[in-house]
Amino acid sequence: MTAVTADASVHFGLMIVEGEDVVRLGLWTGIRQQLGIEPLVFHDSHGLITYLENTPLNEERAPWIVLCDAQLTVNDATTPWLWQWLKQHYPALRIILTIRPAALELVSLAHQAGVEGLYHRNTALSELLAGILAIAQGEIVHTVTPPKPPLSVLFPNPWDRWRYQVLQQGLAEMEAWLQALDQHLGRASLSPLERLVCEGRHREIRAARWLVSRFLPQPSQTPPRPVVSPGRPQIEIISQLVDRCLQRLQSDLLNLTSQPLELEVLILQQRRELLYTILRQWDLLVRTLQATPPTIEFLHQRGNPLLQDLWEQSLREFFRPYRFALGSDADLIEQLLIERETVVSMYLKRIPFVAEMLAHLLVQQPLTLHQQTYRYGTAAAFEILDALLDHWLLTVANGIVYPLLNRCCYSEVVQQTFFQPQFASIRELERFRNALSWHYRWQCWVKEPQNIFESRLVLLRLTQRGIQELALTVPRQQELLQLEGIPYALTLALEARDALAPPVRAVVAWLGRGVVYLLTQVIGRGLGLIGRGILQSIGQSVATGWNRSEAPRTSSKP
Repeated sequence: MTAVTADASVHFGLMIVEGEDVVRLGLWTGIRQQLGIEPLVFHDSHGLITYLENTPLNEERAPWIVLCDAQLTVNDATTPWLWQWLKQHYPALRIILTIRPAALELVSLAHQAGVEGLYHRNTALSELLAGILAIAQGEIVHTVTPPKPPLSVLFPNPWDRWRYQVLQQGLAEMEAWLQALDQHLGRASLSPLERLVCEGRHREIRAARWLVSRFLPQPSQTPPRPVVSPGRPQIEIISQLVDRCLQRLQSDLLNLTSQPLELEVLILQQRRELLYTILRQWDLLVRTLQATPPTIEFLHQRGNPLLQDLWEQSLREFFRPYRFALGSDADLIEQLLIERETVVSMYLKRIPFVAEMLAHLLVQQPLTLHQQTYRYGTAAAFEILDALLDHWLLTVANGIVYPLLNRCCYSEVVQQTFFQPQFASIRELERFRNALSWHYRWQCWVKEPQNIFESRLVLLRLTQRGIQELALTVPRQQELLQLEGIPYALTLALEARDALAPPVRAVVAWLGRGVVYLLTQVIGRGLGLIGRGILQSIGQSVATGWNRSEAPRTSSKP
């Protein structure tokens, strides 16, 4: 990065309002080192407003510049933006805004308010510092252009708007076909006949594209500029996810699943505080990535290290007040971090859709899940993101409690500080640890291979009642190919059972019908005949005996 040095003749004051710790530290360090000035740093808009109302600005350092995020508000969603408030009450201040991709609608409003500087959120530090120097000298620098107006503004006529959308879709398909044909024609192995056919197809599509483009309606020449109401600012998806998750954390966090969870051992206060800590660290991680949006390839390659950083930072933050609870010679955090490799293999690697979720939040890539595609900002996408975020938090939380159970569970200080009263008994604690051990063995050898084979994904979900399971149907072919040993043998057994089940059922049904026929038609009839013969013989015997008993009486009559 090329260093930017300030002109000795230029004197100005700078105030930074930034809510993200990493971005705030980077700006403060870069400005001090390269511009040679000491900026005033504020965490939020309240701090800046309080400072301006109680402290007069030093005139020797004029002009004063305020660098802030465009979406910072004075108080809440019903008040003006911070930079609007500053322009109304301190018009001499020069303002530089950093614009997030989700807040491009504010560009036009900032133009109208007279904001001196507009930059993208992920602008390089050297470019931003050069802009600060230019604005301090009286220039206006706008590197962000307003978004294109919606189709309803470009085409007020509904018929023209519908025709434009349909024709644009057709043109996009034609462009895709032309690109595919270009790639196909670039092959050297094409036969003369195939090349002739492809070239003819190429000419036909180009002619159709030209003909369709003639019928495209022309947009209005002077569309009105979009106006964004300052009273209704656009809320980020990340902020909405965090707010909704905080509401779900107000439950009793009872374990309503069919499996034991490490979180059960913690008292409710510690359980909730641990999840709060992980949520704060997740928000910080995503916003740090949002400052310089990474590529999708980077997210796929670095997904597991990012999860490991989230686990480690959350563990350090949660146990920092209890770091020396075991004694001055024992560092609780360092003892827990020894289990890093086990936690990564048992917990973090099993968190699904890490790169996909981050790509959806950072670069607005559509989220594809259980054979459906969810566009950025839709209600269905929110539900999926809520479920994935809950699974992140609960899995990382279980991964943080695991080393505590594995290494420090017999410490009286740990038991009194973290564990529920029933786990003060060594017998109950060992019973719980054995249940966890057996659960993970069963999960590794039987349950998870069965889920993979059945394309089922089970997530932990936070609800108003507690922690529940959510089953999704997603393709898991890649994981199925990676199975080996006992899990792979189990999938073969399941496949063999599925293959043999229909003929075995048919044979059993046939044998059953044969047994029924044998019992009813052969043995049953035989028994019936035998019974009938017995009854007949009994009847004859009784009749004979009766006749014999009546004979003397008949002969004695005169």
